Amino acid sequence: MIDELRDVVRSHEASRPRSLQKAIGPSEAGTPCARRLAYRMLGVEPVNTGTDPWAAIVGTSVHAWLDDAFSSANGSLDEPRWATSLRVTLPGYMAGTIDLFDDLTKTVIDFKVVGATTMKKVKAGLISEQYKVQSHLYATGLRLAGHRVDAVGLMFWAKSGQLKDAVYWTEPYDEAVTERALARIDALKSTVDALGTASLELIPTSDGFCFYCPFFLPAVTDATVACPGHEDHRIPARTAPDATTQPTKGKT
Repeated sequence: MIDELRDVVRSHEASRPRSLQKAIGPSEAGTPCARRLAYRMLGVEPVNTGTDPWAAIVGTSVHAWLDDAFSSANGSLDEPRWATSLRVTLPGYMAGTIDLFDDLTKTVIDFKVVGATTMKKVKAGLISEQYKVQSHLYATGLRLAGHRVDAVGLMFWAKSGQLKDAVYWTEPYDEAVTERALARIDALKSTVDALGTASLELIPTSDGFCFYCPFFLPAVTDATVACPGHEDHRIPARTAPDATTQPTKGKT
């Protein structure tokens, strides 16, 4: 019985649009691993698909609850302050959905539902560059849609903690962050277009949480099929953690 219940959950999660997404989105654009982006550009099929989806399911569920909470909060205000689930586009590059826009402070806010390890880093002031890039890409998309944006923010909610454990980070919106991210994508695309899958072996990897990467396959020798991981963390296939036991991240 327990396996049947789990299978229903896995099947439903795998069918969601986000799980089927193949194009590069704002949440992935700032990854330190250029090769991961190259796999996306080339349309290589993911191989690391047996990871446990529960963390992602929890993250998605919390995002839905928060969306409802902030939408409802507008009802007690003279003028709406909170805009939720705003779809934005960076033409020619990507599209994404902003979790929250604070019209009072003109701040784009992204929610992160994180575990204890990430929360510890955040409290120490160690904010992922990938998260920062994502927030600025969203802000640029909203500006292109005609909105004024002055700042970006990240609200970290503890997955297994309490409300008092939440952490908020913010900085002024900087268009240069977006420009650098898109220039990186342009340069990578030029290489991929010129060399095709042969470029994969030449494109460097980085420590970008390999076990969570959809293109990670321990000890693989053909880069056109999958990636063995960043060189500092490569391990023999016989000692690699079982991919089916590795948790996945929630929405980022």
